[in-house]
Amino acid sequence: MFHKYPTCLPAFIFLLCFCFFPILAYSSHNLAGQITTTFKGANKYELLLTTYTDPAPAQVDRCSAVLEVWNASGVKIAEIPDIPRENGVLEPSCAVANAHLGVPIYQTVKENIYRTNYTFPGPGKYLIRYFDPTRRADVKNITNPGDINFYIETELFITNPLVGSNSSPVLLNRPLDEACIGKVWTHNPGGYDPDGDSLVYQLVASQQYDSDNGPFSPIPATGYQFPDNVAFGNSSLSINAHTGVMTWVTPQTIGVYNIAYTVTEYRNGVPLGHVLRDMVIIVKSCPNNPPVIETITDTCVSANDTLHFKFLAYDPDSVDSVYLALNNANIGNNGPFAVINPATISLTNPLGSGFPVGIYSDTIKGEVQWATICDNIRKNAYQVDFYAHDNFSYYGAPGNSMLSAHKAVIIRVIPPPLTTLTATKAPNKISLNWAASACSNAVGYRIYRKLGSGNFTQDTICCDMSPSSAGFQLIHYQEGWANTSYQDSLQGITDLFADAICYVVTAMFGENLNPNVESCATNTACVVLEADTLYLTQASVLQTNNATGEIAVEWSRPDKIDAFYTPPFSYKLYRGNNNQYPALLLATQNIDDTTFTDSNFNTEIRGYNYRVEVVDGLNTLVYTGAEGKNISSSIYLSATAGQGFMDISWKVYAAWTNTQFELFRSENGGTYNLITTISANGNTVYNYQDTGLNPDIRYCYYVKSTGSHNVSGVKSPLFNDSNEDCAFPRNDAPPCNPTVSVFGNCADYKHTITITKQTDNCDDLIGSLNLLYAVNYDGPYVPVSSLPYNFTNDTTFTLDYTTSPQYFAGCYSVTATNIYGVTSELMSPICVDYCPDLQLPNVFSPNNDGGNDFFSPVSVRSIILKNIHIYDRWGVLVHKNNTDIERLWNGKIDMNNKDAATGVYYYIIEYEEQKLAGNVAKTAKGWVLLLR
Repeated sequence: MFHKYPTCLPAFIFLLCFCFFPILAYSSHNLAGQITTTFKGANKYELLLTTYTDPAPAQVDRCSAVLEVWNASGVKIAEIPDIPRENGVLEPSCAVANAHLGVPIYQTVKENIYRTNYTFPGPGKYLIRYFDPTRRADVKNITNPGDINFYIETELFITNPLVGSNSSPVLLNRPLDEACIGKVWTHNPGGYDPDGDSLVYQLVASQQYDSDNGPFSPIPATGYQFPDNVAFGNSSLSINAHTGVMTWVTPQTIGVYNIAYTVTEYRNGVPLGHVLRDMVIIVKSCPNNPPVIETITDTCVSANDTLHFKFLAYDPDSVDSVYLALNNANIGNNGPFAVINPATISLTNPLGSGFPVGIYSDTIKGEVQWATICDNIRKNAYQVDFYAHDNFSYYGAPGNSMLSAHKAVIIRVIPPPLTTLTATKAPNKISLNWAASACSNAVGYRIYRKLGSGNFTQDTICCDMSPSSAGFQLIHYQEGWANTSYQDSLQGITDLFADAICYVVTAMFGENLNPNVESCATNTACVVLEADTLYLTQASVLQTNNATGEIAVEWSRPDKIDAFYTPPFSYKLYRGNNNQYPALLLATQNIDDTTFTDSNFNTEIRGYNYRVEVVDGLNTLVYTGAEGKNISSSIYLSATAGQGFMDISWKVYAAWTNTQFELFRSENGGTYNLITTISANGNTVYNYQDTGLNPDIRYCYYVKSTGSHNVSGVKSPLFNDSNEDCAFPRNDAPPCNPTVSVFGNCADYKHTITITKQTDNCDDLIGSLNLLYAVNYDGPYVPVSSLPYNFTNDTTFTLDYTTSPQYFAGCYSVTATNIYGVTSELMSPICVDYCPDLQLPNVFSPNNDGGNDFFSPVSVRSIILKNIHIYDRWGVLVHKNNTDIERLWNGKIDMNNKDAATGVYYYIIEYEEQKLAGNVAKTAKGWVLLLR
């Protein structure tokens, strides 16, 4: 159902009102509108609905309006009826008291204002909605607009009182404008937020809605197309998300168009609510050209500096004058003309007074000047909205047209930069000092640090770039304008030995002491902590054992440590597996003890990484070396047996540079002898094959590296031994299995097994094959036969299950045993499945002559009978529930045990076919002739 509205038609000249039948109340007339809210205290708000309607074509008008209130859960919590129209001449004949006629503003279009107060249940989000039948019937970019509801809404966020009050954005320019074919059209909603919140604008489709059609769900109006759709010519319509200025380049088709846009308010980056406004643009054919405004687009000014920028407005049509004003007469707090130290405008041509209310001439020139102060610093930008138009068509002749131009200038007032930052080394800290901000309303300072040299330079005059984007890390926030020093103790730093430690400082400002505006940074101040590089020089295996292994670790002693650190100094030695970062603390030793023996662990299975670092008396990490010179691993060697040879491989991750490796070998536990020397080439993995070996001798190997850091004063050369590894040079790995196939013949209950000879040398060492059998896939598998693997071609043999058909279905597997007695794993099973078969006759003669007395299968195999039903030709059940597959029916009627008459009978047999993977249910249907 639609809401019921008092309806009347105003005669603008005579101010008369006539009421109509209800059918006329739904006629088309809505063009544009919006809802705004104003905080009145204690969850009480003023709700202001403004609509723009054309009552004349459909002879319909609204003396009052209805608003809906919905909560965030999608529940309508209130309906506010009979809100009287408050503007225009009082109309006492309207059904609602104190209703007025509204005010005509453009030809037969009226502006209607409905105002009411409402108290909400409490803080939270709410939707205030308005819809009305219907839109004006001649709107071009909506399908059948005269049949579609007009819809607008406002989302209101009632904040916690501790956060502050909130009112919706205010839009002071009317949502009704003219445009000319082929001429650039611009429009500014004139938006501002009374709470100082930021506004973001977005074009959306005009909406339609009816709350009586179920859960609330406004949707785009039927067939909606934006006015720049190709259907209306090649053009482009856009809106500036921050200023709200809309630009249409250029209208191509005459007509009436609806557009909509949301105006969303943000506070500290968090969206609060929005206004959904619907607007009408009337495109006409006219020779007029819009005025032109020339000035800057956006700029930044440092507080305490004076901003100057010029502007120019003119009309390209010589017969037109140009009228220039500040949009909305600069109402609201988004402009720089309503602050304590307001900006000023001076005109250089022509004469004019009363600006910014409005002036006119053929050309207007001027300059904006603003001597900013520290109190002007804020997160949100200031906006100067210039508005120029030529003719007053809204109040002029119907054939006239007025075109306008809009220009928004964005001004950011940024804090002045800080100066004179110094950084000085002191015991276990770095002292920072800087000059206080030139603006005493700074609420604090941010201190940034970077490990490594490099100045921080702002990329723009607006200081948009944070030091964080240049590798600086925010390490501290210091509250208070006068607190201009800080001591950095470098806690948590894992490695100070970059080129330098650098700092910058910024000042923070914010409304209500919320620090959300950051100044330009100071100069970059750096210090350098000096110390020698720490060199690991040994990670040599002393003992190869799975429990009592030993590795000797050694490193260099630094010659100097920066005075920043506090003695006494000590080493920390860490260990990790060869694929892990050394993180297990092994020992803490004084600064003069540079060796350590790592004992009682497994050195057979892997190499180990070691890392050494220096800490001071406060356990502050002094340094860990440069370019990984303090991290190295032991050499890990592995020997892999082949038939008569050994593949030797070793892995090396060294802090130093190796020049060669010496490979040593022993036989059956004897003395190690050098067998080869291999030059190092910078690789981490090296390989060598030792050939011509006796398979019955156990060979052991280790490798010794020779290298150096090539640094004066550091021990050289450096020798490091690997672990030992031993094996017999023969293939003790399990042999591979040959390819096996099995074929089961259901006719004669025989299995044919074929073993295929391998084409490579995979089976060269196989001595015998073992054939195993199981009644199902999962086993257990039992040996069937064993045969020597000495054949040169494929071999085939047969197993006969005629005397034991119950084992016909089953699985085979094979293992191979090599000449060293090593047996392979079971091959993946190959199975022979059951051969189910059920063939039924179509006649039987139960006359007790000993032949064909039962309805029995002609052939049956691997079948389990579950049930049988036999019916006569009339569908009467005569026999069921027999489970003897060999005697399905004896020809008698179950109910009385009498002989069934000669004739055709129909059967349904339910049975299962036996399968290794699980029985399969089947059904057989057919007929059988019973003869007597």
